[in-house]
Amino acid sequence: MSQKPPVDTLEKSIRALENKETYICSLRFPNYRNLRFDSEIPFDFPITVLLGRNGTNKSSILHALYGSPDRKTVADFWFETELDTIPPERDGRKQSIIHSYRQNDGEVVECIKARAPRGAKDPDYWEAVKHSKTYGLSDSGTRISPIKLKVMHLDFRGELPAFDKYFYFPDPQHLAERARSAKENGTLRRGYRKQDYLRRRSGRLKKEIEKKGIPLAKDELEVLKYILERDYISGKMLRHSLFHGHEGWTILFETNHFNGYSDAFAGSGESAAALLVHNILQAPEGSLVLLDEPETSLHPRAQKRMIEFIAHQAVRRSLQIVIATHSIYLAENLPQEAIRVLVLEKNGTVTVRTDLSANEALHEIGTLPPGKTILVEDERAKHIVISAFSALSSHALQEFQVLVLKGGASRIYNHIQAYANSERKDIFVVFDGDNKPKEPIPEEGSLPQGKSDLDKLIQKITCGNDKNGPKLNFVDIDERTHYIRFLKRSVHFLPELTPEHLVWDENAAKELLDGEELPLEVSQTGDFKERIRLLAERIPGLDADAVFKNLLASLLKGESQRKSDLMDVVRKIRSAVV
Repeated sequence: MSQKPPVDTLEKSIRALENKETYICSLRFPNYRNLRFDSEIPFDFPITVLLGRNGTNKSSILHALYGSPDRKTVADFWFETELDTIPPERDGRKQSIIHSYRQNDGEVVECIKARAPRGAKDPDYWEAVKHSKTYGLSDSGTRISPIKLKVMHLDFRGELPAFDKYFYFPDPQHLAERARSAKENGTLRRGYRKQDYLRRRSGRLKKEIEKKGIPLAKDELEVLKYILERDYISGKMLRHSLFHGHEGWTILFETNHFNGYSDAFAGSGESAAALLVHNILQAPEGSLVLLDEPETSLHPRAQKRMIEFIAHQAVRRSLQIVIATHSIYLAENLPQEAIRVLVLEKNGTVTVRTDLSANEALHEIGTLPPGKTILVEDERAKHIVISAFSALSSHALQEFQVLVLKGGASRIYNHIQAYANSERKDIFVVFDGDNKPKEPIPEEGSLPQGKSDLDKLIQKITCGNDKNGPKLNFVDIDERTHYIRFLKRSVHFLPELTPEHLVWDENAAKELLDGEELPLEVSQTGDFKERIRLLAERIPGLDADAVFKNLLASLLKGESQRKSDLMDVVRKIRSAVV
Protein backbone atom coordinates (compact mmCIF):
# COMPACT_ATOMS: atom_id res chain seq x y z
CA MET A 1 0.00 0.00 0.00
CA SER A 2 1.55 3.32 -1.10
CA GLN A 3 2.11 6.01 1.52
CA LYS A 4 0.09 9.23 1.25
CA PRO A 5 2.25 12.10 -0.11
CA PRO A 6 3.23 14.71 2.53
CA VAL A 7 1.66 17.50 0.42
CA ASP A 8 -1.72 18.06 -1.20
CA THR A 9 -2.08 17.84 -4.95
CA LEU A 10 -1.47 21.09 -6.80
CA GLU A 11 -5.11 21.12 -7.93
CA LYS A 12 -6.37 20.91 -4.35
CA SER A 13 -4.00 23.65 -3.16
CA ILE A 14 -5.02 25.95 -6.03
CA ARG A 15 -8.67 25.60 -5.06
CA ALA A 16 -7.79 26.55 -1.48
CA LEU A 17 -5.61 29.48 -2.57
CA GLU A 18 -8.48 30.99 -4.56
CA ASN A 19 -10.00 32.02 -1.22
CA LYS A 20 -6.88 33.72 0.13
CA GLU A 21 -5.77 37.32 -0.36
CA THR A 22 -2.31 38.62 -1.12
CA TYR A 23 -0.43 41.00 1.20
CA ILE A 24 1.10 43.15 -1.51
CA CYS A 25 -1.77 43.70 -3.98
CA SER A 26 0.28 45.21 -6.80
CA LEU A 27 3.61 46.69 -7.72
CA ARG A 28 3.87 49.68 -10.04
CA PHE A 29 7.02 51.13 -11.56
CA PRO A 30 6.91 54.88 -12.41
CA ASN A 31 10.62 54.60 -13.25
CA TYR A 32 12.56 51.45 -12.39
CA ARG A 33 15.48 49.98 -14.30
CA ASN A 34 14.37 49.40 -17.92
CA LEU A 35 10.73 48.57 -17.24
CA ARG A 36 8.33 50.63 -19.30
CA PHE A 37 7.12 53.72 -17.42
CA ASP A 38 4.18 52.93 -15.10
CA SER A 39 4.32 49.18 -15.74
CA GLU A 40 2.21 47.38 -13.16
CA ILE A 41 2.15 43.84 -11.83
CA PRO A 42 -1.06 42.89 -10.01
CA PHE A 43 -0.77 40.05 -7.50
CA ASP A 44 -4.20 38.45 -7.80
CA PHE A 45 -3.19 35.00 -6.53
CA PRO A 46 -1.06 33.98 -3.51
CA ILE A 47 1.47 32.37 -5.89
CA THR A 48 2.82 34.47 -8.75
CA VAL A 49 5.23 33.18 -11.39
CA LEU A 50 7.33 35.71 -13.30
CA LEU A 51 8.25 34.37 -16.74
CA GLY A 52 10.51 36.06 -19.26
CA ARG A 53 13.63 35.70 -21.30
CA ASN A 54 17.02 36.67 -19.90
CA GLY A 55 17.33 40.40 -19.33
CA THR A 56 13.64 41.07 -18.65
CA ASN A 57 14.08 42.14 -14.99
CA LYS A 58 12.61 39.07 -13.29
CA SER A 59 15.20 39.18 -10.50
CA SER A 60 14.97 42.98 -10.31
CA ILE A 61 11.22 42.72 -9.68
CA LEU A 62 11.92 40.30 -6.82
CA HIS A 63 14.36 42.89 -5.48
CA ALA A 64 11.66 45.57 -5.74
CA LEU A 65 9.28 43.35 -3.78
CA TYR A 66 11.98 42.68 -1.21
CA GLY A 67 12.60 46.42 -0.80
CA SER A 68 8.94 47.45 -0.56
CA PRO A 69 8.06 46.59 3.09
CA ASP A 70 9.02 48.67 6.09
CA ARG A 71 12.73 48.59 6.99
CA LYS A 72 13.66 46.90 3.70
CA THR A 73 15.55 48.44 0.78
CA VAL A 74 16.17 47.66 -2.87
CA ALA A 75 19.75 48.85 -2.30
CA ASP A 76 20.58 45.49 -0.70
CA PHE A 77 20.69 44.22 -4.30
CA TRP A 78 20.87 47.26 -6.64
CA PHE A 79 23.54 49.84 -5.94
CA GLU A 80 25.74 52.19 -7.91
CA THR A 81 29.41 51.59 -8.72
CA GLU A 82 31.99 53.27 -10.95
CA LEU A 83 31.18 50.64 -13.59
CA ASP A 84 27.40 50.70 -13.25
CA THR A 85 25.88 54.09 -12.61
CA ILE A 86 22.19 54.52 -11.85
CA PRO A 87 20.48 57.37 -13.74
CA PRO A 88 19.10 59.64 -10.98
CA GLU A 89 16.01 60.63 -12.99
CA ARG A 90 14.13 60.03 -16.23
CA ASP A 91 11.59 62.62 -17.37
CA GLY A 92 11.62 64.18 -13.92
CA ARG A 93 11.01 60.88 -12.12
CA LYS A 94 13.42 59.33 -9.64
CA GLN A 95 14.00 55.60 -9.61
CA SER A 96 10.86 54.51 -7.77
CA ILE A 97 8.47 51.69 -6.96
CA ILE A 98 4.88 51.82 -5.69
CA HIS A 99 3.32 48.95 -3.76
CA SER A 100 -0.35 48.75 -2.81
CA TYR A 101 -1.70 46.87 0.20
CA ARG A 102 -4.81 46.58 2.35
CA GLN A 103 -4.89 48.38 5.65
CA ASN A 104 -6.65 46.91 8.67
CA ASP A 105 -9.91 48.60 7.66
CA GLY A 106 -9.75 46.94 4.22
CA GLU A 107 -8.86 50.12 2.32
CA VAL A 108 -6.21 49.63 -0.38
CA VAL A 109 -3.47 52.27 -0.16
CA GLU A 110 -0.33 52.97 -2.20
CA CYS A 111 3.15 53.60 -0.83
CA ILE A 112 5.85 55.03 -3.07
CA LYS A 113 9.50 54.43 -2.32
CA ALA A 114 12.07 56.44 -4.28
CA ARG A 115 15.85 56.44 -4.51
CA ALA A 116 17.08 59.53 -2.68
CA PRO A 117 20.90 59.48 -2.38
CA ARG A 118 22.34 61.12 0.73
CA GLY A 119 25.76 62.00 -0.64
CA ALA A 120 28.82 59.81 -0.18
CA LYS A 121 27.59 58.48 3.18
CA ASP A 122 24.54 56.74 1.72
CA PRO A 123 24.47 57.02 -2.10
CA ASP A 124 21.79 54.33 -2.53
CA TYR A 125 19.26 55.41 0.09
CA TRP A 126 15.58 54.65 -0.64
CA GLU A 127 12.74 56.18 1.35
CA ALA A 128 8.94 56.44 1.36
CA VAL A 129 8.06 59.80 -0.19
CA LYS A 130 4.97 61.96 -0.54
CA HIS A 131 2.34 61.30 -3.20
CA SER A 132 2.73 63.44 -6.29
CA LYS A 133 1.17 63.68 -9.76
CA THR A 134 4.65 63.22 -11.21
CA TYR A 135 4.41 59.54 -10.24
CA GLY A 136 0.79 59.04 -11.24
CA LEU A 137 -0.51 59.60 -7.69
CA SER A 138 -2.93 62.17 -6.33
CA ASP A 139 -1.19 65.47 -5.65
CA SER A 140 -2.18 65.46 -1.98
CA GLY A 141 1.24 65.46 -0.37
CA THR A 142 0.23 62.37 1.58
CA ARG A 143 2.98 60.03 2.69
CA ILE A 144 1.81 56.42 3.13
CA SER A 145 3.95 54.19 5.31
CA PRO A 146 5.25 50.96 3.76
CA ILE A 147 3.54 47.66 4.54
CA LYS A 148 4.89 45.87 7.61
CA LEU A 149 5.68 42.40 6.32
CA LYS A 150 8.33 39.74 6.93
CA VAL A 151 10.23 38.82 3.78
CA MET A 152 12.36 35.81 2.80
CA HIS A 153 14.45 36.01 -0.39
CA LEU A 154 16.25 32.96 -1.81
CA ASP A 155 18.36 33.15 -4.97
CA PHE A 156 19.19 29.59 -5.95
CA ARG A 157 21.83 30.69 -8.44
CA GLY A 158 23.86 32.02 -5.52
CA GLU A 159 22.99 29.47 -2.83
CA LEU A 160 26.00 27.29 -3.61
CA PRO A 161 27.30 24.82 -1.00
CA ALA A 162 30.46 25.95 0.76
CA PHE A 163 32.31 23.04 -0.87
CA ASP A 164 31.36 24.22 -4.39
CA LYS A 165 32.32 27.82 -3.62
CA TYR A 166 35.88 26.79 -2.69
CA PHE A 167 36.26 24.00 -5.25
CA TYR A 168 35.14 26.05 -8.25
CA PHE A 169 36.42 29.44 -7.07
CA PRO A 170 39.69 28.69 -5.23
CA ASP A 171 42.15 31.41 -4.23
CA PRO A 172 45.47 30.66 -6.03
CA GLN A 173 47.43 32.74 -3.54
CA HIS A 174 45.95 30.79 -0.64
CA LEU A 175 46.85 27.49 -2.30
CA ALA A 176 50.40 28.71 -2.93
CA GLU A 177 50.77 29.65 0.76
CA ARG A 178 49.49 26.21 1.82
CA ALA A 179 51.97 24.60 -0.58
CA ARG A 180 54.91 26.55 0.93
CA SER A 181 53.81 25.59 4.44
CA ALA A 182 53.52 21.92 3.50
CA LYS A 183 56.95 21.99 1.84
CA GLU A 184 58.56 23.52 4.93
CA ASN A 185 56.93 20.86 7.12
CA GLY A 186 58.17 18.12 4.83
CA THR A 187 54.65 16.85 4.12
CA LEU A 188 54.49 17.83 0.43
CA ARG A 189 55.31 14.99 -1.96
CA ARG A 190 53.64 16.52 -5.00
CA GLY A 191 51.88 19.74 -5.99
CA TYR A 192 49.46 21.03 -3.37
CA ARG A 193 45.90 20.94 -4.72
CA LYS A 194 42.52 22.31 -3.66
CA GLN A 195 41.51 18.70 -2.97
CA ASP A 196 44.25 18.49 -0.34
CA TYR A 197 42.95 21.58 1.44
CA LEU A 198 39.33 20.39 1.40
CA ARG A 199 40.35 16.95 2.64
CA ARG A 200 42.27 18.41 5.58
CA ARG A 201 39.43 20.76 6.54
CA SER A 202 36.78 18.04 6.39
CA GLY A 203 37.64 16.68 9.84
CA ARG A 204 37.08 20.07 11.48
CA LEU A 205 33.87 20.54 9.48
CA LYS A 206 32.54 17.14 10.53
CA LYS A 207 33.00 18.02 14.20
CA GLU A 208 31.29 21.40 13.70
CA ILE A 209 28.31 19.77 11.98
CA GLU A 210 27.98 17.20 14.76
CA LYS A 211 28.18 19.95 17.39
CA LYS A 212 26.28 22.87 15.81
CA GLY A 213 24.46 21.42 12.80
CA ILE A 214 20.71 21.94 12.44
CA PRO A 215 18.94 18.59 12.16
CA LEU A 216 16.42 18.31 9.34
CA ALA A 217 13.04 17.73 10.97
CA LYS A 218 10.90 14.70 10.20
CA ASP A 219 8.49 16.70 8.02
CA GLU A 220 11.43 18.17 6.07
CA LEU A 221 12.80 14.69 5.38
CA GLU A 222 9.38 13.45 4.28
CA VAL A 223 9.02 16.30 1.80
CA LEU A 224 12.56 15.73 0.48
CA LYS A 225 11.76 12.04 0.04
CA TYR A 226 8.73 13.03 -2.00
CA ILE A 227 10.44 15.65 -4.18
CA LEU A 228 13.70 13.79 -4.84
CA GLU A 229 12.39 10.22 -4.46
CA ARG A 230 15.19 9.14 -2.14
CA ASP A 231 14.83 7.29 1.14
CA TYR A 232 16.34 9.79 3.60
CA ILE A 233 16.94 8.73 7.19
CA SER A 234 18.48 11.93 8.53
CA GLY A 235 20.12 15.18 7.57
CA LYS A 236 22.08 17.97 9.25
CA MET A 237 22.92 21.38 7.86
CA LEU A 238 25.42 24.03 8.91
CA ARG A 239 26.21 27.49 7.55
CA HIS A 240 29.90 28.15 8.00
CA SER A 241 33.03 29.78 6.55
CA LEU A 242 35.56 27.04 7.27
CA PHE A 243 36.76 26.81 3.66
CA HIS A 244 39.03 29.87 3.55
CA GLY A 245 36.18 32.24 4.38
CA HIS A 246 33.81 30.96 1.66
CA GLU A 247 30.54 31.22 3.54
CA GLY A 248 27.92 28.69 2.58
CA TRP A 249 25.95 25.64 3.58
CA THR A 250 27.14 22.11 4.11
CA ILE A 251 24.45 19.45 4.39
CA LEU A 252 25.18 15.95 5.64
CA PHE A 253 22.65 13.38 4.38
CA GLU A 254 22.02 9.80 5.40
CA THR A 255 19.89 7.35 3.38
CA ASN A 256 19.17 3.64 3.48
CA HIS A 257 21.92 3.16 0.90
CA PHE A 258 24.59 5.54 2.25
CA ASN A 259 25.60 6.01 5.89
CA GLY A 260 26.58 9.62 5.28
CA TYR A 261 27.52 11.99 2.48
CA SER A 262 27.75 15.75 2.01
CA ASP A 263 27.29 18.27 -0.80
CA ALA A 264 30.62 17.15 -2.27
CA PHE A 265 28.97 13.81 -3.08
CA ALA A 266 25.38 14.95 -3.55
CA GLY A 267 24.16 16.65 -6.71
CA SER A 268 23.65 20.41 -6.58
CA GLY A 269 19.90 19.87 -7.09
CA GLU A 270 19.75 17.80 -3.92
CA SER A 271 21.31 20.58 -1.86
CA ALA A 272 19.11 23.24 -3.47
CA ALA A 273 15.95 21.23 -2.75
CA ALA A 274 16.98 20.72 0.87
CA LEU A 275 17.61 24.45 1.31
CA LEU A 276 14.27 25.34 -0.29
CA VAL A 277 12.29 22.92 1.86
CA HIS A 278 14.07 23.95 5.06
CA ASN A 279 13.77 27.68 4.45
CA ILE A 280 10.14 27.67 3.38
CA LEU A 281 9.19 25.60 6.42
CA GLN A 282 11.09 28.14 8.55
CA ALA A 283 9.44 31.17 6.92
CA PRO A 284 7.19 33.04 9.39
CA GLU A 285 3.49 32.45 8.84
CA GLY A 286 1.90 35.24 6.83
CA SER A 287 5.14 36.34 5.18
CA LEU A 288 6.31 37.14 1.66
CA VAL A 289 8.59 34.50 0.11
CA LEU A 290 10.65 35.37 -2.99
CA LEU A 291 12.25 32.53 -4.95
CA ASP A 292 14.72 33.17 -7.76
CA GLU A 293 15.00 30.16 -10.11
CA PRO A 294 14.27 27.45 -7.52
CA GLU A 295 14.26 24.85 -10.32
CA THR A 296 18.07 25.04 -10.54
CA SER A 297 19.57 21.57 -11.21
CA LEU A 298 16.28 19.73 -10.56
CA HIS A 299 14.87 17.22 -13.03
CA PRO A 300 11.31 17.81 -14.39
CA ARG A 301 9.42 15.48 -12.03
CA ALA A 302 11.18 16.99 -9.02
CA GLN A 303 10.17 20.46 -10.26
CA LYS A 304 6.53 19.39 -10.53
CA ARG A 305 6.62 18.02 -7.00
CA MET A 306 8.36 21.14 -5.77
CA ILE A 307 5.53 23.40 -6.93
CA GLU A 308 3.09 21.08 -5.15
CA PHE A 309 5.06 21.59 -1.93
CA ILE A 310 5.26 25.37 -2.48
CA ALA A 311 1.49 25.61 -3.07
CA HIS A 312 0.78 23.37 -0.07
CA GLN A 313 2.78 25.67 2.20
CA ALA A 314 1.18 28.79 0.73
CA VAL A 315 -2.18 27.35 1.83
CA ARG A 316 -1.19 25.98 5.23
CA ARG A 317 0.86 28.96 6.36
CA SER A 318 -0.77 31.85 4.47
CA LEU A 319 2.34 32.73 2.49
CA GLN A 320 2.48 35.02 -0.52
CA ILE A 321 5.07 33.48 -2.84
CA VAL A 322 6.57 35.06 -5.95
CA ILE A 323 8.81 32.95 -8.21
CA ALA A 324 11.12 34.07 -11.02
CA THR A 325 11.66 31.11 -13.33
CA HIS A 326 12.18 29.75 -16.83
CA SER A 327 10.60 26.41 -15.95
CA ILE A 328 7.57 25.13 -17.85
CA TYR A 329 7.12 22.54 -15.11
CA LEU A 330 6.63 25.13 -12.35
CA ALA A 331 4.21 27.24 -14.39
CA GLU A 332 2.19 24.90 -16.59
CA ASN A 333 -0.61 23.97 -14.18
CA LEU A 334 -1.07 27.30 -12.41
CA PRO A 335 -4.10 29.50 -13.18
CA GLN A 336 -3.79 32.50 -15.48
CA GLU A 337 -3.99 34.96 -12.58
CA ALA A 338 -0.76 33.43 -11.24
CA ILE A 339 1.19 34.07 -14.48
CA ARG A 340 2.96 37.34 -15.24
CA VAL A 341 5.06 37.59 -18.40
CA LEU A 342 7.87 40.06 -19.03
CA VAL A 343 8.48 40.91 -22.68
CA LEU A 344 11.60 42.65 -23.98
CA GLU A 345 10.57 45.11 -26.69
CA LYS A 346 12.70 46.20 -29.63
CA ASN A 347 13.42 49.58 -28.01
CA GLY A 348 14.98 47.84 -24.99
CA THR A 349 12.13 48.44 -22.55
CA VAL A 350 10.28 45.64 -20.80
CA THR A 351 6.49 45.38 -20.73
CA VAL A 352 4.31 43.28 -18.45
CA ARG A 353 1.66 40.91 -19.81
CA THR A 354 -1.08 39.75 -17.43
CA ASP A 355 -3.48 38.19 -19.93
CA LEU A 356 -1.63 34.96 -20.74
CA SER A 357 -2.06 31.44 -19.42
CA ALA A 358 1.06 29.36 -18.69
CA ASN A 359 1.06 27.73 -22.13
CA GLU A 360 0.48 31.04 -23.89
CA ALA A 361 3.19 32.65 -21.78
CA LEU A 362 5.68 29.95 -22.65
CA HIS A 363 4.92 30.50 -26.32
CA GLU A 364 5.54 34.20 -25.84
CA ILE A 365 8.97 33.76 -24.26
CA GLY A 366 9.99 30.86 -26.49
CA THR A 367 10.56 28.20 -23.81
CA LEU A 368 8.23 25.54 -25.16
CA PRO A 369 9.88 22.34 -26.40
CA PRO A 370 11.25 22.55 -29.97
CA GLY A 371 8.70 22.15 -32.73
CA LYS A 372 5.72 23.89 -34.24
CA THR A 373 2.46 24.90 -32.63
CA ILE A 374 -1.02 25.14 -34.15
CA LEU A 375 -3.59 27.27 -32.34
CA VAL A 376 -7.32 26.60 -32.79
CA GLU A 377 -10.54 28.04 -31.38
CA ASP A 378 -12.04 25.02 -29.60
CA GLU A 379 -11.69 21.32 -28.81
CA ARG A 380 -13.60 20.15 -31.88
CA ALA A 381 -11.37 22.14 -34.20
CA LYS A 382 -8.38 20.63 -32.35
CA HIS A 383 -9.74 17.13 -32.95
CA ILE A 384 -10.20 17.88 -36.67
CA VAL A 385 -6.62 19.13 -37.07
CA ILE A 386 -5.08 16.24 -35.13
CA SER A 387 -7.14 13.65 -37.04
CA ALA A 388 -6.29 15.23 -40.40
CA PHE A 389 -2.57 15.21 -39.61
CA SER A 390 -2.81 11.57 -38.53
CA ALA A 391 -4.62 10.71 -41.76
CA LEU A 392 -1.84 12.37 -43.74
CA SER A 393 0.98 10.44 -42.04
CA SER A 394 1.55 8.50 -38.85
CA HIS A 395 4.60 10.70 -38.21
CA ALA A 396 3.11 14.05 -39.25
CA LEU A 397 2.28 15.16 -35.70
CA GLN A 398 5.71 14.47 -34.22
CA GLU A 399 6.86 18.03 -34.84
CA PHE A 400 3.54 19.71 -33.99
CA GLN A 401 1.38 20.33 -30.99
CA VAL A 402 -2.19 21.58 -31.29
CA LEU A 403 -3.44 23.93 -28.57
CA VAL A 404 -6.84 25.49 -27.91
CA LEU A 405 -6.53 29.21 -27.18
CA LYS A 406 -9.74 29.90 -25.30
CA GLY A 407 -11.61 33.14 -25.73
CA GLY A 408 -12.58 32.95 -29.39
CA ALA A 409 -11.17 34.34 -32.60
CA SER A 410 -10.80 37.90 -31.27
CA ARG A 411 -8.43 36.77 -28.55
CA ILE A 412 -6.34 34.76 -31.03
CA TYR A 413 -6.12 37.79 -33.31
CA ASN A 414 -4.81 39.80 -30.34
CA HIS A 415 -2.15 37.19 -29.58
CA ILE A 416 -1.09 37.16 -33.22
CA GLN A 417 0.26 40.68 -32.70
CA ALA A 418 2.97 39.40 -30.32
CA TYR A 419 3.87 36.52 -32.65
CA ALA A 420 4.04 38.88 -35.64
CA ASN A 421 6.22 41.45 -33.84
CA SER A 422 8.73 38.75 -32.87
CA GLU A 423 8.52 37.25 -36.38
CA ARG A 424 7.61 33.80 -35.10
CA LYS A 425 7.46 31.29 -37.94
CA ASP A 426 6.83 28.22 -35.81
CA ILE A 427 3.26 29.16 -34.87
CA PHE A 428 0.22 28.57 -37.05
CA VAL A 429 -3.47 29.32 -36.58
CA VAL A 430 -6.44 27.38 -37.94
CA PHE A 431 -9.65 29.38 -37.58
CA ASP A 432 -13.17 28.16 -38.23
CA GLY A 433 -14.32 28.97 -41.76
CA ASP A 434 -16.68 31.74 -40.60
CA ASN A 435 -13.60 33.92 -39.92
CA LYS A 436 -12.24 33.63 -43.45
CA PRO A 437 -11.88 37.02 -45.21
CA LYS A 438 -14.20 37.55 -48.15
CA GLU A 439 -11.25 38.64 -50.31
CA PRO A 440 -7.66 37.33 -50.45
CA ILE A 441 -5.01 39.19 -48.45
CA PRO A 442 -2.96 41.38 -50.84
CA GLU A 443 0.69 40.62 -51.51
CA GLU A 444 3.11 42.68 -49.42
CA GLY A 445 4.10 44.81 -52.41
CA SER A 446 0.46 45.74 -52.97
CA LEU A 447 -0.36 46.86 -49.42
CA PRO A 448 -1.66 50.37 -48.69
CA GLN A 449 0.99 52.82 -47.49
CA GLY A 450 -0.73 54.85 -44.76
CA LYS A 451 -1.56 53.82 -41.19
CA SER A 452 -5.27 54.52 -41.61
CA ASP A 453 -5.56 52.45 -44.80
CA LEU A 454 -3.58 49.59 -43.24
CA ASP A 455 -5.87 49.65 -40.19
CA LYS A 456 -8.92 49.45 -42.47
CA LEU A 457 -7.41 46.49 -44.32
CA ILE A 458 -6.57 44.66 -41.06
CA GLN A 459 -10.09 45.27 -39.73
CA LYS A 460 -11.54 43.91 -42.99
CA ILE A 461 -9.30 40.82 -42.86
CA THR A 462 -9.96 39.99 -39.21
CA CYS A 463 -13.64 40.84 -38.69
CA GLY A 464 -14.91 37.41 -39.79
CA ASN A 465 -18.41 36.87 -38.40
CA ASP A 466 -17.98 39.83 -36.03
CA LYS A 467 -18.49 43.10 -37.90
CA ASN A 468 -16.41 45.00 -35.34
CA GLY A 469 -13.48 42.57 -35.31
CA PRO A 470 -10.79 42.45 -32.61
CA LYS A 471 -9.48 45.59 -30.90
CA LEU A 472 -5.87 45.96 -32.01
CA ASN A 473 -3.36 48.71 -31.23
CA PHE A 474 -0.30 49.20 -33.41
CA VAL A 475 2.64 51.52 -32.81
CA ASP A 476 3.76 52.13 -36.38
CA ILE A 477 3.50 50.97 -40.00
CA ASP A 478 6.08 48.21 -39.45
CA GLU A 479 3.90 46.55 -36.80
CA ARG A 480 0.92 46.68 -39.16
CA THR A 481 2.81 45.12 -42.07
CA HIS A 482 4.30 42.42 -39.80
CA TYR A 483 0.79 41.59 -38.67
CA ILE A 484 -0.55 41.28 -42.24
CA ARG A 485 2.51 39.22 -43.24
CA PHE A 486 1.84 36.77 -40.39
CA LEU A 487 -1.82 36.47 -41.39
CA LYS A 488 -0.89 35.66 -44.98
CA ARG A 489 1.87 33.19 -44.09
CA SER A 490 0.62 31.40 -40.98
CA VAL A 491 -3.19 31.71 -40.69
CA HIS A 492 -5.49 29.11 -42.26
CA PHE A 493 -9.21 28.34 -42.18
CA LEU A 494 -11.35 25.21 -41.99
CA PRO A 495 -13.20 24.59 -45.28
CA GLU A 496 -16.68 25.16 -43.78
CA LEU A 497 -18.09 27.77 -41.40
CA THR A 498 -17.85 25.60 -38.27
CA PRO A 499 -16.29 22.25 -37.30
CA GLU A 500 -19.80 20.76 -37.08
CA HIS A 501 -20.66 21.97 -40.59
CA LEU A 502 -17.41 20.47 -41.93
CA VAL A 503 -18.07 16.94 -40.60
CA TRP A 504 -21.83 16.80 -41.25
CA ASP A 505 -22.94 14.23 -43.83
CA GLU A 506 -26.47 12.87 -44.03
CA ASN A 507 -25.42 9.41 -45.17
CA ALA A 508 -22.93 9.11 -42.31
CA ALA A 509 -25.60 10.36 -39.91
CA LYS A 510 -28.07 7.73 -41.21
CA GLU A 511 -25.47 5.00 -40.57
CA LEU A 512 -25.37 6.06 -36.94
CA LEU A 513 -29.17 5.55 -36.88
CA ASP A 514 -28.72 2.05 -38.36
CA GLY A 515 -29.91 3.23 -41.78
CA GLU A 516 -33.08 4.98 -40.62
CA GLU A 517 -34.15 8.26 -42.20
CA LEU A 518 -33.16 11.39 -40.35
CA PRO A 519 -36.01 13.01 -38.42
CA LEU A 520 -37.09 16.35 -39.89
CA GLU A 521 -36.21 17.99 -36.58
CA VAL A 522 -32.57 17.03 -37.29
CA SER A 523 -32.27 17.47 -41.06
CA GLN A 524 -34.04 20.85 -41.22
CA THR A 525 -32.12 22.53 -38.39
CA GLY A 526 -29.85 25.18 -39.85
CA ASP A 527 -27.39 25.14 -36.93
CA PHE A 528 -25.08 22.16 -37.51
CA LYS A 529 -23.96 22.08 -33.88
CA GLU A 530 -27.62 21.72 -32.91
CA ARG A 531 -28.08 19.00 -35.55
CA ILE A 532 -25.37 16.93 -33.94
CA ARG A 533 -26.85 17.46 -30.49
CA LEU A 534 -30.34 16.39 -31.64
CA LEU A 535 -28.90 13.37 -33.45
CA ALA A 536 -27.05 12.29 -30.31
CA GLU A 537 -30.31 12.31 -28.34
CA ARG A 538 -31.61 9.55 -30.63
CA ILE A 539 -28.55 7.29 -30.37
CA PRO A 540 -28.24 5.37 -27.09
CA GLY A 541 -24.75 5.45 -25.58
CA LEU A 542 -23.41 8.35 -27.67
CA ASP A 543 -23.16 11.97 -26.62
CA ALA A 544 -22.73 14.90 -29.01
CA ASP A 545 -18.92 14.75 -28.93
CA ALA A 546 -18.95 11.04 -29.77
CA VAL A 547 -21.32 11.67 -32.70
CA PHE A 548 -19.02 14.47 -33.90
CA LYS A 549 -15.98 12.16 -33.82
CA ASN A 550 -17.86 9.43 -35.71
CA LEU A 551 -18.86 11.89 -38.44
CA LEU A 552 -15.27 13.16 -38.66
CA ALA A 553 -13.97 9.60 -39.03
CA SER A 554 -16.42 9.04 -41.89
CA LEU A 555 -15.29 12.25 -43.58
CA LEU A 556 -11.62 11.23 -43.44
CA LYS A 557 -12.30 7.70 -44.69
CA GLY A 558 -14.20 8.87 -47.77
CA GLU A 559 -13.40 11.10 -50.72
CA SER A 560 -15.01 14.52 -50.99
CA GLN A 561 -14.18 18.10 -51.81
CA ARG A 562 -14.43 18.99 -48.10
CA LYS A 563 -11.84 16.37 -47.22
CA SER A 564 -9.58 17.52 -50.06
CA ASP A 565 -9.81 21.14 -48.90
CA LEU A 566 -9.06 20.13 -45.30
CA MET A 567 -6.02 18.08 -46.28
CA ASP A 568 -4.74 21.02 -48.35
CA VAL A 569 -4.74 23.14 -45.18
CA VAL A 570 -2.79 20.46 -43.32
CA ARG A 571 -0.26 20.06 -46.14
CA LYS A 572 0.39 23.81 -46.30
CA ILE A 573 1.11 23.94 -42.56
CA ARG A 574 3.31 20.84 -42.66
CA SER A 575 5.36 22.10 -45.61
CA ALA A 576 5.86 25.61 -44.24
CA VAL A 577 9.50 26.60 -43.82
CA VAL A 578 10.33 27.62 -40.24
